Amino acid sequence: MAIDEAGWVAFGFVVFCIIAWKYGAKPFVNILQSRADEVQRKLEEAEKLRLEAKEVLNNYKILQQEAEEEAKNIILRAKENAKHLQKSAEENTNKFILRQEDQIKQKIKAAEKQALIDVKNIVVDLSISASEKCLNKEMDEKKSNDIILQSSKSFNINA
Repeated sequence: MAIDEAGWVAFGFVVFCIIAWKYGAKPFVNILQSRADEVQRKLEEAEKLRLEAKEVLNNYKILQQEAEEEAKNIILRAKENAKHLQKSAEENTNKFILRQEDQIKQKIKAAEKQALIDVKNIVVDLSISASEKCLNKEMDEKKSNDIILQSSKSFNINA
């Protein structure tokens, strides 16, 4: 049986495939396996990074919630402090007004007392002046000496 050219090409191709399979398959499989291992390693690294990112995101969410709670607490404390300060300011203002009223009342009382004293002094001065005028008109020197003597005797008796 004679093999023609197509047979020899087929025979050569089969021999090439056997040799390529025997000697070339292992390096080819090794290249594909190393590539698959590298892809698997990158996938594992990506999964690890995804888990880390998820953990960091959860931590930031927790921190954000804590910050929001702290902000709410700060606002509540600020409102309480503002109410306390307002109440304190109102109390201080009321106390100040009461003190001012008391001081004004005391000044009015003092002014009234001083006015009474001034009026009394004016009345006394006017009375003395009127008495002097009346006595000057009605008294002469003799009556004046008699009154002085009587007054000095009454002082001596009382002493």
